[in-house]
Amino acid sequence: MIEMFWSIKLKLTAMLNEVKWSIFIRKHDVKSLKKSFSMVLEIIIIHSILIASDIVKFFNFMKEMITQKLIFIPLSIMFLLFGVYLSFINGQADKELFNEKVFPKLYYDTGIEIRDSQNRFAGTVAGPQSTVTNPSLFIEKTPSLFWSLLKEKYDPKLDFDSNATTFFEALSENITYYNGIDISSPFSESRRLVHHFITEQSLALKPKLTLTQQLINIFLKKHPFDTPSNNIARLKLAKTFFHSLKANDGANFKSWLLLEKKFFIADGKGYGFKDTAEIFFGKSLDELSNAQEAILVAMYAKPFHLNQSLQEQKKAWENIKSDAIEIVDNSDIIKNHYNIISNIKKMHFPKIPYFSDSLMEVVGEITSKNREQFSSLPTRSNALLQSSKAVVRQELDKLFKVYSISPKSQLVTKVSINFELNKIFYFNHYLKEQLEPLNLSNMWVSVVNEEGKMIRLYQKNTIYQRPPQIGNLGKIFSALLFADRGDKYYSQYCNKKATSEIPMEEGLKKCSSNAWVDARRVFSSNKMLPLYDGFIKYKERDRRGENTYYKPIHINKIEALYQNLDLVSLENNEPRVDLGAGKLGMNPLDVQTALHKITQLLYHPNHTFYGLKLVKSLEYHDINKSVIDPTSKFFSFDSPEQVTPTFKKFFTKEKRITLQTIFKTPIYKSYGSLQWLRNYINIKFVFAQESHKNGTHWLVGVFKKANKYYSFTIFIEDKTLNTKQIKEKIKSILETTIKSINNEREMKFNYMKQIFRD
Repeated sequence: MIEMFWSIKLKLTAMLNEVKWSIFIRKHDVKSLKKSFSMVLEIIIIHSILIASDIVKFFNFMKEMITQKLIFIPLSIMFLLFGVYLSFINGQADKELFNEKVFPKLYYDTGIEIRDSQNRFAGTVAGPQSTVTNPSLFIEKTPSLFWSLLKEKYDPKLDFDSNATTFFEALSENITYYNGIDISSPFSESRRLVHHFITEQSLALKPKLTLTQQLINIFLKKHPFDTPSNNIARLKLAKTFFHSLKANDGANFKSWLLLEKKFFIADGKGYGFKDTAEIFFGKSLDELSNAQEAILVAMYAKPFHLNQSLQEQKKAWENIKSDAIEIVDNSDIIKNHYNIISNIKKMHFPKIPYFSDSLMEVVGEITSKNREQFSSLPTRSNALLQSSKAVVRQELDKLFKVYSISPKSQLVTKVSINFELNKIFYFNHYLKEQLEPLNLSNMWVSVVNEEGKMIRLYQKNTIYQRPPQIGNLGKIFSALLFADRGDKYYSQYCNKKATSEIPMEEGLKKCSSNAWVDARRVFSSNKMLPLYDGFIKYKERDRRGENTYYKPIHINKIEALYQNLDLVSLENNEPRVDLGAGKLGMNPLDVQTALHKITQLLYHPNHTFYGLKLVKSLEYHDINKSVIDPTSKFFSFDSPEQVTPTFKKFFTKEKRITLQTIFKTPIYKSYGSLQWLRNYINIKFVFAQESHKNGTHWLVGVFKKANKYYSFTIFIEDKTLNTKQIKEKIKSILETTIKSINNEREMKFNYMKQIFRD
């Protein structure tokens, strides 16, 4: 019956097209118009006869149905049920429901792909605002053969061009498919049920759902609404999902379906299409072969479970191959059946999880002991990134806030990090093994090269809700202001007790002769001297004698320092006071970032330099009214570092001489506290500073190797250790770090020895 309606609709359309064509090709004179008119009449008569014959056939069919009452009664019931079915399907999409309840959850289910500086795939992390523990990767573009096979198997009438929201609108578009539902399904399902009952003597037959309905079921199972959703409610949801995601030939529809659908299961958690391609084949979606795409179509129905015995896994793999061969063999949309089937048969049981050769060097080998930690992409990133993963997450959180990235603005799908995975990975294992006897609970070690790349990074429990005070390290930043004012390394400052809030006139108070301390001694001391007065006055001795200068450092210079080095005051007081007392709230990465910038300006002022960027770039998609722009865009952070003109003047040649002399004093002067630093072979320390305050302990500085400058930061937090114990532990950390740089092969060898026990 549906076919009769469809035939009438096609004949009416054909008639109208022929009439338009016959009128269009004629010249607009009287003779031509007469011919056109007669031709139009002929066309209308011919098509009318054809349509009338269809109508007669329909009435004859109905007459036969009426004469056979036993068939007419269920037919009438079926018409009634069909009308009810249409009433559920008809209607507009609920955009408000989709925007408020559906889209945010779909958004948060998306994982972020992490790649290192060599573009090697390290795994995934969740977005900073997401609480999902196992997010799946977003599919930018669905492979064409995969989608064609999937559509042919599950939803052959799927039509993303349909804009109809009622049955009568569908008459002019696609009468069999609208609002995400195949309306012929009640009849086809009835036929399947009768056939199944006759052949199997059973009524237990699952309905064949459209892909839209499958997406709804998957979503509601993972994210149930406040009220229970029955089958009728889910049928009504189809219009909302279909029309909200069908743009661009269903690009977002395909992405969300394949992201939410479980293809691969490990530890009871399911992972999506792109995750499975990486775990099974180690390939991006655009690199998959036809045979691999067919395998993934089979896995759509039968997810692969990793947590089984190897024998069960191999059996499941053979079943998946068998299903893939059947799918290809029964397909009408592909021609090279034999080649694809032949390639499927040749496919061996994959190495699960799969790693590229360049990363297998890091992994060593997949064994029963380490399989689980690499089995899914989130656990893979935990294992490969190790302690640096937490730092990357902190940086992402900061970037998301700076660039206002949210579910209403951008969807971040890929992040490139600015360090080599191998070296960070080896260093984490090497340092952990070497420092195990120290029993340190909170620590941080980082080394950054001239290009701003992390060549060493290790952290342990150093994620701060409230960053610690940097204490004595504040003198590094104070020195920049003093040298900019014109102070020299022999300038003297009054070392006297001062109140926490020093008004300008306090600087005019007299200082006893024995309280004056020169700049080198100030910066070599491991204590935070009271430098409040230093911002207002200083004393110098020259040929003319001893002179005291009252020269306050202007607030615009202090603001330039804070701005260019991203300094943050803990107390939110007048910045001069907090800077002078070391009351700056900075985590180790903040300190390392500022230190790297100072190092480059101090030792390479004429070079174009790059700031420390842990995250190199973001790949994102614009989101507008819950529609994702299919074109990927980039935030690139790998660009020359910019400083303000005021801050550039802090590093003129004369000022650099003063600063370099002050900064290296703790290492090379007899009254310095860091003389032991210069005992390291092949490393020349050019400056260093330490700080110990309220159980937080720092050693930061710069060393030179092969005419290149490297900045480093070491942080320990432990209130139970005395000064001697702290110095010994910091010394051990620094020694191990330097050894890892001087002898990278030993660091790698130690790890390989653990893996292969050889």
